Amino acid sequence: MIWAVTIAIIVFLFIYPKQTGILLFVLLSGIGIVALIDYLVSSQKEKEQKLVSVAVSYDPISCSKDSPLSFKIKNGSKKIVNKVSWNIIVTAKGSSSNIVDYESFPNYQGEYSTGPHSESSTPYSTNKNLTPGELFSVCYKAPLIREELPPQSVIWKVSNKYSEFQ
Repeated sequence: MIWAVTIAIIVFLFIYPKQTGILLFVLLSGIGIVALIDYLVSSQKEKEQKLVSVAVSYDPISCSKDSPLSFKIKNGSKKIVNKVSWNIIVTAKGSSSNIVDYESFPNYQGEYSTGPHSESSTPYSTNKNLTPGELFSVCYKAPLIREELPPQSVIWKVSNKYSEFQ
């Protein structure tokens, strides 16, 4: 189909060069303006996403032994956040390999885990509305890890964070 449009444009360029040139200029300018607007909107959304932060720490004292992961969520944006979703990566100190057993999530995580998970999924979430500048803390269960390590030799990191704005 694209070849037919290309041939038609070439034919019109030879028959009506001035009119076809003006039409192509207007068409390409319109496409350029739409692409620029799309880029600016997506750039703004990406900036807003970066302004919402989630930090994780292993804290069975502030939380509980059943749900020892403490998540601190801060809305640094100027918009109200309706929902924040994220995942975690766990590595042993001195290693870069993720040791989370994602296959354990559906059975082990219970109420906030609904299906199979992987390193690219977002099994943790909160539906708490966060006003601009608000800090919210929540505790969740820790995932099973593939190695038996003491908590002080494990590094917890947040990954795949995604925020939904009002």
